[in-house]
Amino acid sequence: MNAIGRPSKDRSMASRTSPLRQKASPTPRKAVRDSVATRSAILDSAEKIFARDGLRSTRTEEIAAGSGVTKAMIHYYFDTKEALYQAVLDRVFQDREQGMDFSSLRKLPPVDALHAFVERLLQQMVAKPHLGPLFALENIQNDGAFYNRNGGKLYRTLADILERGVADGSFRQQDPGHAAVNIMGACVHFFNVSSNIRTLWPKDKADTTASMINHWRAVVEFVMCAVLAPPPEPRARNPRQPRLAAL
Repeated sequence: MNAIGRPSKDRSMASRTSPLRQKASPTPRKAVRDSVATRSAILDSAEKIFARDGLRSTRTEEIAAGSGVTKAMIHYYFDTKEALYQAVLDRVFQDREQGMDFSSLRKLPPVDALHAFVERLLQQMVAKPHLGPLFALENIQNDGAFYNRNGGKLYRTLADILERGVADGSFRQQDPGHAAVNIMGACVHFFNVSSNIRTLWPKDKADTTASMINHWRAVVEFVMCAVLAPPPEPRARNPRQPRLAAL
């Protein structure tokens, strides 16, 4: 109260520190966002290091350093290095499936579907060239044990396209499974050995992107020429037999 009995305009210290006026604590939504970002950073770092060293040689400490978290934080999100490795592959498969849009390929005629398949796969490889070595090391070190959980869908989709094309006469006669493996090799092998084959294109040494784009174009042409059925040969005309002059 002031001198004339009216409430003072100055609020007490207690009112200024009332819980209702204190700064609100972080919301659960903010914590969720931080959790998602941390997990994503760990996966980003792990993906690149696994692609370089494989599961066997990768050290969790290096993944932690690359993602800006502690080793203990990695084990908080992923119990083991193997669980982290599988999570990396699962995310790659999920991203690949979304980018390839398998359901749309099934709706296209075989020729269009094959062209779209190769274009989309190469687009993904150019964006993430380390995926080739990642899968190569999975095969060498682990006999495909982790890959086979979800990775076969890519090959099965391609083999299905080839089988449809053979059936309707768009593609030449071939074994769809072996043809799928050969096409995948044509698309991916370049990225597995890019450092070893740079001498083939000296002018592209300073521009890796240019080399990848040139590979992209060459593969599309190569695959389509190899798979498409040859055009039917024109029918030979039967020359008219000359009439014998009447004797």
